[in-house]
Amino acid sequence: MTEFKKIRRLPLAVQTTYADLVTRLQEDAVLELGGTTVLRERSGRKYWYSVQRLADRTVERYLGPDSEEMRTSVEQAEKVKEELRHREKQRGVLSRMCREGGLPRIDAQTGKVLLALSKAGIFRLRGVIVGTNAFRCYSGLLGVEVSEAHAATEDIDIAAFHSVSIALDDRLDPALAEALKLIGPFVARPGLYRQPTARRDRESGVLVELLTPNKGPDRDEPLEPPALGAYAFPLRFLDYLIHAPAPAAALYRSGILINVPQPARFAVHKLIVATRRSFSADSKATKDIEQSAALIRVLAEDRPDELEDALVEARARGPSWQKAVDRGVRRLPRDARTALASSVGLHFLE
Repeated sequence: MTEFKKIRRLPLAVQTTYADLVTRLQEDAVLELGGTTVLRERSGRKYWYSVQRLADRTVERYLGPDSEEMRTSVEQAEKVKEELRHREKQRGVLSRMCREGGLPRIDAQTGKVLLALSKAGIFRLRGVIVGTNAFRCYSGLLGVEVSEAHAATEDIDIAAFHSVSIALDDRLDPALAEALKLIGPFVARPGLYRQPTARRDRESGVLVELLTPNKGPDRDEPLEPPALGAYAFPLRFLDYLIHAPAPAAALYRSGILINVPQPARFAVHKLIVATRRSFSADSKATKDIEQSAALIRVLAEDRPDELEDALVEARARGPSWQKAVDRGVRRLPRDARTALASSVGLHFLE
């Protein structure tokens, strides 16, 4: 008989507090830019921008794609512009309550980096946190305790679509390298190519790396997403991971609004990358499977449709994707594999 690992739910008060914090961060992200909000159409799609007059020039900053949620945020922001300082204090209370409620907190240096990059606009410009720092947010987003989410990490991986970056017509301000230098002695990490894609803090060891989906099987040279103004390393399967990301709150000070992959896509992506690790990276592959299993146990019970959609989409991308997903599923702990098969019901999981 398979012994299922029990899902431990967070208290409803903690779940509600986290959801409230994310909502307030979304509203205040519009407030903090100031200016006038306008709707622009670019390449057949509509996007919201904040328009500001600075001396003799007008600056437009991208807010997000047009949606009911974004329109609600814009309307709400117009009503509370005068309350920003008070709202920041309120967010600080909510953030503290989340941390005290057991949600994973981030260390001070990681928090400083995320805050600096947030102020420069990296998440507003569709940057997505991936890796363990994204995984740490799923406890709050899913309303459960995830013991694996408390693992420490010194890496901050941020991914962005090159094509989306071109369409936004906006840039980080200040540039990424300048923003990092304001908080520590960040230096470029040497790599195979002339253009560095990662920078490390010589004092804390924190590594910040930019990633972007590759444009083909033979494309592995760094690309420069225009909105980020820095080079990013291209990775296979990344386009699947960061499609339609979810807003989340990084628990540092009064909270930082970030973007993370949808939890179902994160779980499936981890199954794929675990099978592609070299033998020397076996510990990372084990971590991939542990994180995937932790999410699958919850998603199979709470969001089976999302999990099934993520699996079906990944396997529909071709034979190599199917093989990687199926191999990853076979590496799951028995209880997670059983939960996946019984919930999703796809024949290849049996």
